[in-house]
Amino acid sequence: MRKALKRALLPELKLLGFSGTTSSFQRKSDKALDLLSIQYWKYGGQFILEFARRERGDLHTSWGEVIPEERLDVAHTSPTQRARLQRKDDTSEEVFRGFKFEGFGEDQTKFDALANQVASLLPQVIAWLETGVAGENVHAVGRGA
Repeated sequence: MRKALKRALLPELKLLGFSGTTSSFQRKSDKALDLLSIQYWKYGGQFILEFARRERGDLHTSWGEVIPEERLDVAHTSPTQRARLQRKDDTSEEVFRGFKFEGFGEDQTKFDALANQVASLLPQVIAWLETGVAGENVHAVGRGA
């Protein structure tokens, strides 16, 4: 799955102005810092994209630590500032609702198709970051939406 995401999703993120590693990305504007991470379910077989927008600058923690802007990721933001791009499944009671790839075996075409599907949903991420509008695959984490 990681290879397919590297081929399909990472180039699209770069086109949208994000830079970063294979799992944690930043996009900077004059006033805002957009953060995005690819998070895999701890039990395997699925993943989500989690993202947030915060003001530019270093993070000054309540315990005195200063985290430079360049090292910030989604985990450094409040859950009320985050959203997730996840599978749309109105009937599921699952909490994670990740994009599932379990059972794909060695079929690379299935991994590629899923990575392309997720890349096609990136406009929903950008819409949420820029306007707060949640598309059908976007779940605002701390807002109960």
